[in-house]
Parts: sequence; structure tokens; C-alpha cells
Amino acid sequence: MAVWRPATHEIDPLLEAVANTARATILPTASINIPPPSADGICSQRLRDGRELRLKLSAHYLEQERRGPCTVLVYALQGNAVVDNRMGYRVTGQAVLDVATRAFLEVECQLKQVGPVMP
Repeated sequence: MAVWRPATHEIDPLLEAVANTARATILPTASINIPPPSADGICSQRLRDGRELRLKLSAHYLEQERRGPCTVLVYALQGNAVVDNRMGYRVTGQAVLDVATRAFLEVECQLKQVGPVMP
């Protein structure tokens, strides 16, 4: 059984925004405080540290599996992000959703810096 422990560090605002957008992409009812994407599918939002994020993210269903007593759906995440119209990132990750409760058991995102963005 897992034991709750307080956070030991502040969550990076960029990773937090990407994970929240991933949740909203998979389960639209989870889009609290996340503006809807524009017509081209790009989500724009201001991070809590003041930077501007533009993110295009997609989620693809991978499989249904059992994790302990839970039946879960596993999704792959991929996309691209631009911060302050200057730095580009490739986004990959995975999300796990409990079928019965519709709760996210895991949302893990990796950002790989791909370099400056040309205007």
C-alpha cells in the first residue's frame, strides 16, 4: 500500500501545464482552468511563472489492462510545445486512466528541447 508523503519540490510550471492538457485531451471533463484549443488544435495558455505556452498534443489509446484490482486504459501522448515563441520542445508521455472511477492514476510527460523557434 502506498503511503502519502508531502511534496519535496515545486512542480515545474511547464510540465504541470503539459500534464493538465494531457488530462483534458483524454477526458474533456478534466479541462478545468484550461482554455479550449483553437481551430487548429493548438492550446495557448500562460504558465503560472508568466511564460506563454503553445501546445499541440494528441493522445492515442494503447491498451486496456489490469493493475491490481483496477481495469485501466493506457494512452500514449505526443506533440510539440513552444514557450514564449522562442524555444521548441517535443512532448512524449503516457497516461493511465482508471475505467471505473475515471481517475488518472498516472500522467507522465517528457519534454525534449529541440531548439529555438524561427518566427
